[in-house]
Amino acid sequence: MIIRVLICDGNTREDRASFTEYTGCTPSEHIAGLLLAMDNDIVIEIVFPADPDPVRTLPLHLYDGILFTGSNSHIYDGQPSTARQLDFARKAFASGVPLFGICWGLQLAAAAAGGRVGPNRADYGICETPFAAGIQLTDAGTKHPMHKSRNLRFDEFSFHSDEVIELPQGAVVTARNGKFIQAAEIKFDKSIFWGVQYHPELLGRDQAGYLRESAKSLVADGTFDSLKNVEEIAALIEGYNHELDSPRLNQLCCGVDMTLFEYRPLELINWLQHLVIPRAASDRAIG
Repeated sequence: MIIRVLICDGNTREDRASFTEYTGCTPSEHIAGLLLAMDNDIVIEIVFPADPDPVRTLPLHLYDGILFTGSNSHIYDGQPSTARQLDFARKAFASGVPLFGICWGLQLAAAAAGGRVGPNRADYGICETPFAAGIQLTDAGTKHPMHKSRNLRFDEFSFHSDEVIELPQGAVVTARNGKFIQAAEIKFDKSIFWGVQYHPELLGRDQAGYLRESAKSLVADGTFDSLKNVEEIAALIEGYNHELDSPRLNQLCCGVDMTLFEYRPLELINWLQHLVIPRAASDRAIG
């Protein structure tokens, strides 16, 4: 059974080139690799709605899932690239296809559906990275299939200087920590969207690349004291695969409980299993 997934990379050409330099691939290529490892029946297309070129896809309703990646963009910046992405996200909501978003993807979906996004209000504008500490599932989240098999409380890789300030009407917060909305479900127009602010798709080497890619801006905004500090944390994280235990990292990243940190792209897996694959099976049965 063919499962068609459309990945929408949220970055401009310049940012995609920068991610490739520091991490070896674009965010969309990274997600594509993960999805293909989960199910080799998946057929993936990648598009770049931020670019001025026309986005060429099948009619959107023919996909079984549409995913929005993270990005260096800002919803409120007024850039044409952002306006193009908001327009495409609204078209995706109108398609009736299951949607998923990571980081910027959650912010984009929230704004497209009528919510509000702005700079992080906790320590204004400072990036929540390398970890989101103390994430807890809400009452709704404990029952939500997006978080199936997720612990009630957990820490995850994170990288965002903006946050969802207000969700659209009818949206449900499924996870949060002391500072931010960390996951939500949005029902808007014809589609259901699941999204996370944190990055369950990343390994240590990926997060290390993200830190190095944005090192100068992380120092400029006060997230880190120096480029040396950024590199020290990146080097400690880089070798992480499924276990993360470093006294020095614990010292540098206050508030993170390494015993609660676990790499599993659960939300992405659950989206595939609960929404995308059933849609593909239903469509093929009808066809």
